[in-house]
Amino acid sequence: MSFVYMRRVQFYETDAQGVVHHSNYFRYFEEARGEFLRSKGFPYSKLREKGYEVVILSAECEYKKPLFYDEVFKIELNLSELTKFTFAFNYKILKNETLIANAKTRHCVVKNGKIVSIPQEIREILKNSLVSE
Repeated sequence: MSFVYMRRVQFYETDAQGVVHHSNYFRYFEEARGEFLRSKGFPYSKLREKGYEVVILSAECEYKKPLFYDEVFKIELNLSELTKFTFAFNYKILKNETLIANAKTRHCVVKNGKIVSIPQEIREILKNSLVSE
């Protein structure tokens, strides 16, 4: 089952044509990831307290239709990959069930500047959310 994050386009996120600038989509994905972890009882702040950072290894987005100021949209987030060292999320941005964009991000966990295996308590949270597509 997808985690759903709702959002409204803010004016400052749009370009001179009134369209959401492409770079903002990656901010939306970051917000959705943060809310996903928070909903599982493990916000980024808790990770950081334990000395861990979540880093992006890759990010891609395919834009299908534009978003405009004040439009409400949702992001459906699914964990699509989980290995000892990496995990990935797939995203769908939808406005009234119309597909706006598809995306994927891959991540790892870093401690003291080095990639480490995903901590067990994080792995359990992620494992229970893994969706096979």
